[in-house]
Amino acid sequence: MKMPNQAKESIAKIVSGALAAVTGQSEDQFNEHTDLIRDLDMDSLALYELVIELEEHYHLQITDEDIDRIKTMGDIISFIGRKLDPGAK
Repeated sequence: MKMPNQAKESIAKIVSGALAAVTGQSEDQFNEHTDLIRDLDMDSLALYELVIELEEHYHLQITDEDIDRIKTMGDIISFIGRKLDPGAK
């Protein structure tokens, strides 16, 4: 089952806010295709700050293996959507 647009938009808003907090950039600069390393120049410390913020907000655990698979903002949105609703794709 596909993630509903409303849920996806809600997750995207939270992820954008977390990215803005970690990178110091404006939320409107992010989209699903934003590459965390190439576009935002995030290093491993910044990625872990982002992960901690999202783990605390959503009360979920993101493993190192999960982090290795996350490359874009869209990857984060999809990952969180699957964690919150395992039936979503």
